[in-house]
Amino acid sequence: MECRELLEGVCSRLVYCSRDMVVVETLVKKGARVPRHSHEGVQATFVIRGRLLLGVEGRGAEELGPGSYRVIPPGVPHWAEALEDSLVVDVNAPATPDRLELARRLGAGCG
Repeated sequence: MECRELLEGVCSRLVYCSRDMVVVETLVKKGARVPRHSHEGVQATFVIRGRLLLGVEGRGAEELGPGSYRVIPPGVPHWAEALEDSLVVDVNAPATPDRLELARRLGAGCG
C-alpha cells in the first residue's frame, strides 16, 4: 500500500473521494495513536486486520479486531491506539471540509 505518513506511525491513502463520501485506508503501527478529534459528518471505522483501541466520547474505549466496525455520529470526539499493527478503513459522509483537506494532503482533489 503506497501511503503518506500523516502522524507518526500512521500512514494513509485515499481510496475514494466525492462530494458524498471519502474513503481512506490507513496502516497504524503498534503503539501509534490518533489523537482525540471529531468530524462534521458521520464516520464508519472498519478494522481489516490487527487490533485497535477505539475511544468514543460517551461510549468509552473498546477493542476492535478484524471484521469489527463502529459508526461515530457527527461531532462526537473519538481517538484510537493500535494494539498491534493494524489496517483500518474509514468512511466519512458527506465529504466535509476537513475530509476534503485530508484528501488534498493525500495528494488528490475531489468534490
